[in-house]
Amino acid sequence: MGQSNLNDFFKPGQILPSHVVMIKKALEILEHSPHGQQLVNFVEKKGITIKIMPTPQPEAYLPEKNLVYIGFNKNKPVSPSCFVLMLAGVLREAQQEAAGIKHPRLHAPLSEHVEVSMAKHEDKVWYMCAVATELNDQVTFTEYKFLDEIRKMGHNEAIDLYIEQERKK
Repeated sequence: MGQSNLNDFFKPGQILPSHVVMIKKALEILEHSPHGQQLVNFVEKKGITIKIMPTPQPEAYLPEKNLVYIGFNKNKPVSPSCFVLMLAGVLREAQQEAAGIKHPRLHAPLSEHVEVSMAKHEDKVWYMCAVATELNDQVTFTEYKFLDEIRKMGHNEAIDLYIEQERKK
């Protein structure tokens, strides 16, 4: 599918397409970002299954190492850019698991849980910032407003820090 088709079914302001089309188009969009391309390659290599389910609030989670869920309320669906970023985040979590970065065992000290959970979350958000910035810089995705979306997701500080550090390179 060419770039012209990316906006045909999965475009801000339009009714969301079927789950299959949403996932396919989100992966196609991710392919346009170097960090996103790594995630798409990971999905293909590891045979990751992506599912969408109804949830009261938008959320993404990884119940098993090869299964990711993205949930949102169908009466108040997420924007395409939010969906792409949620997918990037949960796929990064799957990569962490595949690399052996797992949550501590249940009875581990609280400090270990906090340390590992924070490190994993920070890495995931940083990755989402990379994807958002890379896609936002492309004219094809101007109307998606990826940087605005990552801010709406509550990552103002992270995206500002990411952009500042990228400028210094």
